[in-house]
Parts: sequence; C-alpha cells; structure tokens
Amino acid sequence: MEHTYFITGFPGFIATKLLEALRHKYPSSQFYLLTLKQERKIAEQKLKDCDKNTVLLEGDITKEGLGLPDYLRREIAEKITHCIHLAALYDLTAAFSPSYSCNVLGTEHVIKFVKGCKNIKRFCYFSTAYVSGNEKGKIVESCLSEPAGFRNYYEQTKYEAERMVRMYIDELPITIIRPGIIVGDSKTGVTIKFDGPYFMMRFLRRLSALPIPYIGRTTSKIHLVPVDFIVNASIFLMHDKRGESKTYHLLSPSSPNIHDAYTLICRELIDKKPSWHLPRSIADRMLSISFISKWLGVPRETLSYFSHEAEYDTSQLVQDLEGTGIACPPFEEYVPVLVRYYKENAADASLKRY
Repeated sequence: MEHTYFITGFPGFIATKLLEALRHKYPSSQFYLLTLKQERKIAEQKLKDCDKNTVLLEGDITKEGLGLPDYLRREIAEKITHCIHLAALYDLTAAFSPSYSCNVLGTEHVIKFVKGCKNIKRFCYFSTAYVSGNEKGKIVESCLSEPAGFRNYYEQTKYEAERMVRMYIDELPITIIRPGIIVGDSKTGVTIKFDGPYFMMRFLRRLSALPIPYIGRTTSKIHLVPVDFIVNASIFLMHDKRGESKTYHLLSPSSPNIHDAYTLICRELIDKKPSWHLPRSIADRMLSISFISKWLGVPRETLSYFSHEAEYDTSQLVQDLEGTGIACPPFEEYVPVLVRYYKENAADASLKRY
C-alpha cells in the first residue's frame, strides 16, 4: 500500500476529482473520506464502483473529534500519511456564525486530528486566494498579511483558518493551496455547480435580446482556474518535497482582465459583444433588490470581484511546477468548453447555486 489518505469535504467537487486522480495514480493506497450525514447517500452513489480500499466515514468537522467515535479516530490516526482538508462553507452570502463554525473551528478540529497522526507525511490545506480580502497591489504567496477589511464572511473566516494552519508550519509537514475561482474541467467542461463566472452566463442569457452592457469600467483581472489544473498541481505539490512548508496561489500567471473574459464569454454564449457600460453603482443598487437579483441570477456579493485591484504572485508555483508539464491553460483555450457545458446543462436545477 502506497499511502493512506484522509480527505474532508467529500463528495464535494474537488474532493471527488482528487479521489479519482489519486486512485488512478496510487491504486494500492487506502482512502478515508469524511462526509456529512445529510450527504451520505450522494457520497455512496459516487463510490459505488470503488473497492474496499475506500472507506466512507460519517462525521462533522465542526464537532470535537470530527464527530467520529474515539476508537475509530484513534485507529485511522495510526494509518494516515496524507490529510487533505477541503471541507468548508463556500458561500459568499453566508452569515458569520456558520462560516466561523465550519471554516475556523472545523479547521482547528482537523489540525488537532492531524497532530495525532504519527505517520503523517503531508497536511494539505485548501485555503483561497481571497484571504487577501480587499487588499490592493501585489499579493505574495509566501506570507499572510491581515488586510484592512473583507468583502464577506467567507474571506474573513478562511483568512482566520489559514492563519491558524500557518502557526503549525514548523511542527507539521504542511502545504497550503490558495485557488482562484474554480470552474469546470478545461477539457470536458464538467462541474457540479454553476456559481462564479456561471452567474455571469445566466445574466447574459437573461439579457440576450437586449444590447449587452459591461458592468462598470475596470482593469482588474479575474482569476478563473479549471478544476483539472487544481487537481494535477495539488497532487504533485502535496507529494513532492519541494511543496512542503509552502503556500501556492493556484491560478494562471496570465489571468485575463475582466473586460476580456466577459467579452469572450458573451461571444461564445450569445454570439454578441457588449456595447455599452452600466455604472457599477447602478448595478449594485439593482442587485440589492432581491427579486431583480434572483431573476438575473447574480448575487450582489459577486460584484466586488469585478473591481478587485490585486495582483496575485505565482512565482513560487511556477518555479516548483517547472519541468512537470503541469500548467494552467489560457482562459481563451477552454472558455468554449465551459460555455458549451453550461448551455447543455443550464436547465439542471441541481447545478444552480442561486
């Protein structure tokens, strides 16, 4: 047996994709997957073709001991070589209390578990690039500076959680992953949720019969990252020695600006080009009206990412992936695939997130 993995957040999108890739790369490894009680049936369905080396554990990171029986937790702690902590409340509209409970207290409980894993080789923690909050200018991978403010409780609690993880970076073999905005597979378009840039697609389809506006005027970039790049880069960095005690911005060194990305999506989706500018202040007031926001399919909270004047450093990522063949493809190469998948599945209610 090559490795023994403990993965939180199953059957989430990244957890599911990571499991598939790890089982392919390390077929004789064992996997313990932590899932919530209410998600057990979905998790079991996704594991129907898995062998006995994959074990589903019903638990909850917000509870002491991860909601697992003491004997079971002690038993698996003796075996674990790699812990991948993905479970989090990924919701820009969530209130503080549930965000703090899941993202901060949950991470504290996972760290406590990992500290008891005697054979641990790597603790891979999934943070987010947006722990930078509303900071402007260059955001480096190697440090975590407290920003002047946050745009939502998701950013704030993920910042608090990463700060906690970094406290143990000299005690545990840690790799911190900070993805940008995750989208579907760059080759198939497959995703399990239509959020982030997919809100933009829903908005464009709603207004397709009208002259299409740009939302505000900005030179900001949008940091979209296909899930297959996230998976491939993370697997390499969590197993290679060079990834230990480091933090990585998992996004493209050449992320497009919002204007260009929006134009590309518009052309692919409705075969039109935006022709005028809607001031962001007006868009903000419109989306503050609940029924308009719901009809357009765009949460008001997403607007702040349309004018985010931050530059995310990826020098450590590029250096450590050199020679591996792993690189984030340019947005213009995979946007047709994302849009095609959206068109084919836009009516699927299970994919909608707003």
